[in-house]
Parts: sequence; C-alpha cells; structure tokens
Amino acid sequence: MLLEGKIAVVTGAGRGIGSEIARLFASEGASVVVNYHHSADTAVKLATEIGRGSIALGADVSDPAAAKDMMDKVAAHFGRIDILVNNGASFAHDLPFEKAEWEDYTKEFVGVVGATVNPTRAVTPYMKSQGGGKIVNFIATLVQRPSADQIVHTTCKSALIGLTRTLARDLGPYGITVNMVSPGMTMTQYSTSLPEDLKARVTGQTPLRRLATAEDVAKVVLFYASPLADFVTGANIAPDGGLVVL
Repeated sequence: MLLEGKIAVVTGAGRGIGSEIARLFASEGASVVVNYHHSADTAVKLATEIGRGSIALGADVSDPAAAKDMMDKVAAHFGRIDILVNNGASFAHDLPFEKAEWEDYTKEFVGVVGATVNPTRAVTPYMKSQGGGKIVNFIATLVQRPSADQIVHTTCKSALIGLTRTLARDLGPYGITVNMVSPGMTMTQYSTSLPEDLKARVTGQTPLRRLATAEDVAKVVLFYASPLADFVTGANIAPDGGLVVL
C-alpha cells in the first residue's frame, strides 16, 4: 500500500484519466476527494465504489474562491491534505494561429493555468503546516511535439512547465514536491471519438506501437505521489510510448 492513510485530492476526477487516478490511489490505500465540475453523478458513484472514506466534491477549480472553498472543506473533513493532482483543465477547440483571437488565449489560460494555480494556492498552506505534501501537474506531449492548429491549448500548457519548476524550487524547503506528467494521446471518452486515421497515425509514430491507457498515466501519477518519489521534484515524465523522442 503505497498511499496507506493518505488524503488525496484529484481535480477533474469524474471521468477519464482523473477517475483512473482516483481508483488507483484508493487501491493503494488513499482516501480520495473526487473533484468534479459537471460530472456529479459519475463522481459520486466513483467515490462510493472506491471506498476508504472517499468523497465527491464539486468545484470549478478555475475559480479561485471555489478552489479555496473546496480545500477548506477537505481539510475540515479529513484534517489534512497530502496529495493534490491538478488533472482538471479545459481543452480549446482546434484553431489555426491566424484564426485564434487573443480572447481565445485568455479564456484557455484561465481553464488551464488557473485550474492549476488556484487549487495549488489553496492547498499549500495546509501542506506547509503539516510539513510536506505532493503536487502533480498535467502538461501534454503537445508541448514537446506540437500539433497543427492546437496553438492555444499548447501555449497555455507550456506555461505550466515554468510554473511547476518554479513551484518545485519555492516549495521544496517545506517538504513539498511538485512534478509534471505529460501524457500522449490517451484512450479516454474524448479520444475514442477522434478519427480512426488520426489514432492510427499516432500509433504508427509511437515506438511502442499503441496509444496510452488511462492506467498508464495513472501509474506515473502514483509514482510521484508515493514515497518512491520523495526525492523527485520539478521533473517531467511522459507516458507516451516514446512519441516525444522521435
């Protein structure tokens, strides 16, 4: 049990990769706060299924007040917060550079960077007071291997690299690690709806010749959140089958 007795908050855990992280964390002994924005029914069902006193809490984490309110509720309920996984984020529709307006960038910045900054700001006072904690942020292979017409989302995800590395330096003296995971195309509800020729092309470009599963990504997050990564901070692991090396 790598996370026995730990309290973990996973944002955007009502579906997709977030729900798989919640399941894996609970199987390793953690009590999980399944955060959701729109997926209330699935989040409540998941929290009940994984057990260990896990709960579902709704909050739009791109809103600073909502993120703080959620963390305050978690701390009041459990008495501590050991792990924060900033999985929840918006994903802008594909736009070529010539058609992307500045408002598209600012809106996505709130949905991506804001959704990471706000929960992190809200949780750090609790982690500092208890002498440590683990924070995991989500980047994307798009940052290392850009895709056409996804400049808005890629630009905002790129900002999280600087944020994560700076936080690793700033929060390290308090025993708090901050790391990144950069998934490649992952088989979730969203990606299964993508064109088959696109998925086949990405698969063919991936050295391991398959797309990632949500479990592949969750295992990397578990590593960061566990004692196995106690001396790892500011790092980035890409569970992408080797796609970014080509």
